[in-house]
Amino acid sequence: MPTLGERIQQARKFNNWSRAELARKVGVKPSAAVQWEQIGGTSPSTPNLIRLAKLTNVSFEWLATGRGSLQYRAAEQDVAIDMGSFAQNSFEERLLQLARLMPTSAHDPLVRFIASLLAVPVRSKKPRVNSAA
Repeated sequence: MPTLGERIQQARKFNNWSRAELARKVGVKPSAAVQWEQIGGTSPSTPNLIRLAKLTNVSFEWLATGRGSLQYRAAEQDVAIDMGSFAQNSFEERLLQLARLMPTSAHDPLVRFIASLLAVPVRSKKPRVNSAA
């Protein structure tokens, strides 16, 4: 599977853009676009990854993960992305990675612990309702 940098490069070349053009369109310095494509380079932030996908007309899922189809499908273009659902910085990314390693039985106790540290109430779980049924 291609790396994130290779997928960014593929999306850029799909549009016949230079790295400098891509950087200008995304709103970052050209050095950022160079870093994104280098082995071991930095990764774009989630907002920049979303902009990259939209600007290059490739699927966000494909660009971010390598799964799915390279190109947008018409229905995908209208899907709203809630930025609050993504890690916004390296601290949140580390917490998310650790949370995914935890056994399910530890989830609720940890949530209650963190809520108590912050003195915020814990929202009760709401069962998911399948509206398609």
